[in-house]
Amino acid sequence: MWGLSPSDNNASINAYKAAQGITNPCAGNEGGGPDAIDIVTDGQNFLGYPTFCVICPDKSMSFDVCWPPPAASCFDPYIEDCIANSMMANFTSDVTEVCEMDQVYFSDMSTGNIISWDWTFEGGDPAISTDQNPVVTYNDEGTYDVGLTVSDGTNSATLLLEDYINVLMTPPTMLLPFDDVCVDWPAFELTGGSPAGGEYSGTGVTNGFFDPTTAGLGTHTITYTYTGMNGCDNFDEETIYVDPCTGVEELAQGQMKIYPNPTTGDFELKLNHNGDVNVKVINMLGVTVYEENVSASGKFTQTISLNGFENGIYFIAIQTGDKTSVKKLRLIN
Repeated sequence: MWGLSPSDNNASINAYKAAQGITNPCAGNEGGGPDAIDIVTDGQNFLGYPTFCVICPDKSMSFDVCWPPPAASCFDPYIEDCIANSMMANFTSDVTEVCEMDQVYFSDMSTGNIISWDWTFEGGDPAISTDQNPVVTYNDEGTYDVGLTVSDGTNSATLLLEDYINVLMTPPTMLLPFDDVCVDWPAFELTGGSPAGGEYSGTGVTNGFFDPTTAGLGTHTITYTYTGMNGCDNFDEETIYVDPCTGVEELAQGQMKIYPNPTTGDFELKLNHNGDVNVKVINMLGVTVYEENVSASGKFTQTISLNGFENGIYFIAIQTGDKTSVKKLRLIN
């Protein structure tokens, strides 16, 4: 709204504002507003003191006079007409900065008797929409424009906001597959997630360690989640199988021996068995550091070297058919 006076100067206007508690600026720098504001008033006579002008969003103007102040009720009919008869495209969204593959919820804030909406989403999926309040997914990093054209069936109004949506990069995240483990193995630290610094989660996982006994028999999903410096996160998943390792007692009763234990590097595996044998050496992280398939006939002996490996506890897992035996071996170089 504009208040027009044919005779008052800046000083008198500012004094009037102060007396009435008016804080909004007037036109002109002395009135606290911009230096140059042009209103087309050709042929418009002052109707009284003060004459006011209500300017609608569609730039139409209405002039009238109202006295005495305060007289906001004088303006109300014109403002209501602006809302009812003018049309303006406008919108907002729940966020303007997202990570790749995130969704943005757009809300139409347009005014007028609107019957159609035509959206354009640069870099978005979908790229166009006729919904009043669309949901858009942004899959690629970048900065994108959003446009909205509304129509009442006769007239239309358009709003284009350049660089409105900023899409941040989602960090590439990977998790390597896990080897099978036995249910009676002790908890071990999970590895294989990259980039480093992420978090592991899943059944049986506590502070980055997986406990086969707590997880129980069967297949379990392990999730590795990494959050980048920009706050965007990503994840990858792999499964880990907890095997009952049946037949441990049968093989353990004198059929499998390892010595010396502790060892300084080389040790011998002795097994009384006929048939194929799978031999694994597994470290405390659950990683297989040695594996070999051999064929045994009666009393079988195999020399295995752990030279060059770090000191600590290792598990020697022997599988013969559906039977598995696991023994601990201590390496002390």
